[in-house]
Amino acid sequence: MPKEIKKEVKKREYAFDVLRVIAMTMVIIIHVANIYGRRFALISHSSYLVSLIFNTAARVSVPIFLMISGTLLLDREFNKKKYFQRIKKFIILIIFCDIVYLVWEYLVFGNTYDKFYTLLYKPYRAHLWYLYTIVLLYAVQPLLRIILNKSNKAIKIVLLLLWIGLSWASKYNHFLAVYFVQFGYMGYFVLGKYLYDYIKSHDLRKYNIPLIICMIIFCAIGVYLNYTYSLRYNRFYNSYFAYRTPYIMIPSLAFFTLIISNYQKDSVSKYIMKLSDLSLGVYLFHGIFLDITKKVFDYPSIDSWFGIPLFTVIIFICSVLAVSLMKKTKLLSKII
Repeated sequence: MPKEIKKEVKKREYAFDVLRVIAMTMVIIIHVANIYGRRFALISHSSYLVSLIFNTAARVSVPIFLMISGTLLLDREFNKKKYFQRIKKFIILIIFCDIVYLVWEYLVFGNTYDKFYTLLYKPYRAHLWYLYTIVLLYAVQPLLRIILNKSNKAIKIVLLLLWIGLSWASKYNHFLAVYFVQFGYMGYFVLGKYLYDYIKSHDLRKYNIPLIICMIIFCAIGVYLNYTYSLRYNRFYNSYFAYRTPYIMIPSLAFFTLIISNYQKDSVSKYIMKLSDLSLGVYLFHGIFLDITKKVFDYPSIDSWFGIPLFTVIIFICSVLAVSLMKKTKLLSKII
């Protein structure tokens, strides 16, 4: 997440650094596993199943990023200057990332693009949707903060249950699915703050085992459903990867709770901290190295149980090195 946000927090929450590093690694796992998933017809069923397991388990990453952002932003007084600076920075970042990928794909793949007006609401590369979403969430942050501060515990619980109910219902209703997407992400954003405050005021470590079991059960159900429908339709089926489904939502909340409640140190390794500061850049630009591995390696020829960890490590290292170099330049360090 953005470095400037962390500077504004009076006391750094080191558990967030741990979560960021885990989440950015998981994002890479998702995109590597997706390549295997889309090669459904070219790989064995066992290799495909393993890719679904990796893919499902790693889906907690984006909700974690959203919950961290919500916790940090909704916990501070509104500052008009910083508010507009933050939104401005992310708009610039969106433009920069779209340009980078446009140039990259033209030079490497010869791809051309002429629908530039669509970039106003749709990113050039799919994973950049996060930037568009976070700008929207930052924009409504003052309103969300007012709602949270003016609501009592009962109202907050009702809003939480409403979010969960609509999230689940949107999986089965096309109208809700189309118009509920951003609201669904907003739910994670708000819940991050609410859940964080609750964790900090209660000792939840006694629930470690139940939370882990809960994560395993819901992830297993998600894997089973995606695998079953994949075999039925003879293609990569990923509807149960959606962040609004309970198979991702509940493990995300459980994982967030586990890390926050159990990591209570007042420090963290300097390497974790450095990686945490690179997390946004790695998220944004790892797609370049994903493209390179796709050109260099024949993914289907390598079983997913070995290929996914292998390519994840390669892409992770290359992305970290590249973003580290980018941050050493004066101009790019201000953008990323």
